[in-house]
Amino acid sequence: MSAVYSTAQARRTGRACFGLSRIASLAVCAALCVVLALPASTMAQQAAPEEGAPSTAWKETVQGVEGLRDDARTEARRTKRSIREERAALLQELKAKRAERQRMKREYEERVSQFKTSVKTEAEARRVLADRREEMKLLEGTVRGAARQMRERALNSPVTPEYPERLATLNALLDTDRFPGLDGIRSLAGVAMDEMKASGEVVKHPGTWVSADGSEQSGTIVRFGALCAGYVGEDGAGYLRPAPGGVLEAVVGDLNGAVNAVEEFADGERADAPLDFSGGEVFRRFQKDNGLVTSLRNGGLLVWPILLAGVIGLLLAGERFWTLWRIRVCPECRMNKAFVWAGRGDLEKCASCLGTKGSTPTCRVLSHVILHSGGTLVSMEKGLQEAILQELPKLERFLPTMSILAAVAPLLGLLGTVTGMIDTFRVITVFGAGDPRMMSGGISEALITTQLGLAVAVPLTLIQHFLERKVDRIVADMEEKGTTLVARLVSSGSDK
Repeated sequence: MSAVYSTAQARRTGRACFGLSRIASLAVCAALCVVLALPASTMAQQAAPEEGAPSTAWKETVQGVEGLRDDARTEARRTKRSIREERAALLQELKAKRAERQRMKREYEERVSQFKTSVKTEAEARRVLADRREEMKLLEGTVRGAARQMRERALNSPVTPEYPERLATLNALLDTDRFPGLDGIRSLAGVAMDEMKASGEVVKHPGTWVSADGSEQSGTIVRFGALCAGYVGEDGAGYLRPAPGGVLEAVVGDLNGAVNAVEEFADGERADAPLDFSGGEVFRRFQKDNGLVTSLRNGGLLVWPILLAGVIGLLLAGERFWTLWRIRVCPECRMNKAFVWAGRGDLEKCASCLGTKGSTPTCRVLSHVILHSGGTLVSMEKGLQEAILQELPKLERFLPTMSILAAVAPLLGLLGTVTGMIDTFRVITVFGAGDPRMMSGGISEALITTQLGLAVAVPLTLIQHFLERKVDRIVADMEEKGTTLVARLVSSGSDK
């Protein structure tokens, strides 16, 4: 706005200055004509003084000057009028520009106020958006948690094979790349409602299942709500349990005629039938061949590391028993003869009594002392300590390993306890705590691993302690006999 105003004002100011310059130019021309005309009129008066009349040229000059003056005045009045009109127009335009400036200033202030309001609104909207995001994250976590629990329930429900699409629906809800949304919540509620509805139904329909040998069989399936299911086929009858992939598999075993009751119920011969809440676990546990191997299998995966630790510990213990009990004690007669010859200073006969290489650790230690008998008392004592330190690793071999295995076995049992309790609480989360038989698997795993870990650790600890005492007795014998030999050598003067 200021640039436009300055250009227009400069243009009008230039016009006014141009008009004033024209008036000034006319005035200057008139003055020059008067000055030029004066000498000519004076010369004419001097040339004809006698005539006594003004010259015609002078009159014409005067008239010309007066005409120029009148023209200049007329032009000056016209220029002044033009300047006044231009000034009035400029003032009017200036007033309009000032009004425009005030309007634009007010508009600018309004825009600034709107901008500040928009900034505050944006900050508030961002805060609300952050709160909504937290709420959406909480909602998403709740929906995914419910979908995860529902999926675990669906995998262990006999209703799922009738509605296999429910697994795809629940897997879509667990997809972290997608927000569940209202449709997802509705689908989750639909699956839950279908499960609740199916829990109050007893349905008999044709279907397929996986037999014990892995083949697919077909026949009549009887579903008792959402608790369990049974089958009646060409190969007989039995109970079914959910398997991975949304299929049913046959349960091997029978208890108190439960299978016959299911078959009679399917044929309409009886109005009730026993229910299997454990998914076949009760049949497996009460079978006649439920021995030690079955109990170990019930303990879970951690049973095998505990058994491995026990087997390794027993093998090492057997090796130590075989090695330590083969160590013979040097006969007292030979030992006494060696001490006698040592007291007399005859080292050769003393060494011959002990043997050239030494048949026992004590004899080997004494032979080593005799080799250092030519030195001082300190050197013989150092030799005795060196010989004992050389024999000690051979005697204590595998004993630290047995101690470690005895300490690791109960820790593995404790780990199995924790794992079993986790499985138990998972079952409680899915099925509740109303039926203790549903929790039997996890509790059984916890107790079996703990029992097995203690059963391995206690014998290994006792055996390791017994072997350590055996080694301590051998070391004590070496120290006693070595100290006696050093004393005899010192008394005989062989250390000089």
